[in-house]
Amino acid sequence: MSLESMLSTLSPSEKLAAMNILWKDLSSNPAGFISPDWHGDVLAERIANPSDKPRLPIDAAFEEIKERLNARRTQG
Repeated sequence: MSLESMLSTLSPSEKLAAMNILWKDLSSNPAGFISPDWHGDVLAERIANPSDKPRLPIDAAFEEIKERLNARRTQG
């Protein structure tokens, strides 16, 4: 069974759990993962032009992102 086939059988919550496992694994060895050049461009732009919006704690930011994604799903 291919990885794609296995993923198609997972529920959305299982897929999120799989993403978290993959992210934890990838981030455990940052030297083994090279970010694309455009990441540096985005970071440089954000440093040069910081947002004037108030910063959110990471948990609140994560919840806001989930709400935005859910809103997109219900609109389309």
